[in-house]
Amino acid sequence: MSRRSSLRAALADLEAAESASAWKSAAEYVDRLTGAEEWRQQDESPYFDHRLLRAELGDLRRLRLAGDGHSLTALLTASLYRHLADVAAPELYAVALGGTKILVGEWLDEVEAALRWLARSPLPGISNAQKCARFEQSWKVFGRSALMLSGGATWGFHHLGVVKALFNAGLLPDILSGASTGAMIAGGICCRNDEELRSLFADPVAMRLDGLKPVSWASARAEGAWLDPAQLYAVLRNNIGDRTFADAFMHSGRALNIAVSPTRSRQKPRVLSHLTAPDVLVASAALASSALPGLFPAVVLEGRDPSGAIVPYMPNERWVDGSIYEDLPKLRLARHHNVNHFIVSQTNPHVLPFARHRGQRGLTPAIAALVSTSARTQGAWAADLARRATRPGTGPLRQLADRSYALMSQDYHGDIDIHPEFHWSLFRKVVANPSPDDLRAFIRSGERSTWPKLRMIEDQTRIGRVFKDVVTDLKKNAGS
Repeated sequence: MSRRSSLRAALADLEAAESASAWKSAAEYVDRLTGAEEWRQQDESPYFDHRLLRAELGDLRRLRLAGDGHSLTALLTASLYRHLADVAAPELYAVALGGTKILVGEWLDEVEAALRWLARSPLPGISNAQKCARFEQSWKVFGRSALMLSGGATWGFHHLGVVKALFNAGLLPDILSGASTGAMIAGGICCRNDEELRSLFADPVAMRLDGLKPVSWASARAEGAWLDPAQLYAVLRNNIGDRTFADAFMHSGRALNIAVSPTRSRQKPRVLSHLTAPDVLVASAALASSALPGLFPAVVLEGRDPSGAIVPYMPNERWVDGSIYEDLPKLRLARHHNVNHFIVSQTNPHVLPFARHRGQRGLTPAIAALVSTSARTQGAWAADLARRATRPGTGPLRQLADRSYALMSQDYHGDIDIHPEFHWSLFRKVVANPSPDDLRAFIRSGERSTWPKLRMIEDQTRIGRVFKDVVTDLKKNAGS
């Protein structure tokens, strides 16, 4: 078989892969055929100082093997912050399907080995309590990663596949945010522990999928909304349960964050979590975050009072779709959870047609980026003109202008972006109850769009995961 035929067959295997391991095997074979594997083996790169990185890799290993904890700590700190941003450059993951330079992996291996050695080895003059405190402080300085699930109506079920792929790979962050459909998915994930998540992914069609139910013409005119909120709430409570944010955090260990948008001009968007709204019901927050004006009426949140009764939460306020103002509340997550690394699963219909070209090279992606940027800029400019032509709180026109400006001016990207393969026929299902076959297709699409990103996610979250393991073990040992 010729090299070209072999490559064609390997690419077909890549396209037909039904698991992460099958995709990885096919990707590695493609890299060997294209020469990308040889590129990985070479240290040289314009994106980092390979000589300095190689030298510091050797020094870290030498100090660890010599048992020089104090010198290792000093060099580790300097090396980590000197090289980390460079070795995380997206360009280093754009050449080979199998990952970045081998040198980068070797350096990460040694950084992990050094951190774990320092955690378990006695250091003269430093007690276990002091060591734990130092590691906690270092983790705080280093930061954390979060998974952010965008809005996207029915397309948002793609998020389930993204979460499944990350969970199966052991890479699902402990901090999740969601808006609109992303809030439904994030809520369901964070209200389940690991065992319950495995059961969910083993039989996802056990969930109710009939959340969208049209109302009568008279009701639609009276409420200004075409879909029944009671139907969606019943489905959400079936799929998510009646846990509060505090309950969900205690049960799963995952910090859930749900964005909701205000209906009053002087009210601010909010991100609900176990820190900001511990007693609010997750299902209620997901309902509010999914209440797209015109489709669903605004929602009064529900919470649980000290007696356990379900009562209105802030009964004088009503909330709508979280994607309108904060589809990706990165600033709030940074403040509340010390997050500085964002993995974004993006399915918004007004973003996805252009998002697929981001970071790609060539004329078509460049034109798509130009069109997208121009459209957003012109749209934001027009919405801002409308805002300035009306006074705050003057009615529906000002509210429409405010929401349009918010939609146009948001940043819809993260450090790592995941999105499904886009085709225009998807618009036929953007607001429709998915069938069981649709759900399976969305989940598989989510998995397939995540598999090519797994190595990048693994590398860029690796040190943070080591910090978590080390701090957890040190606290456990200190308490024993």
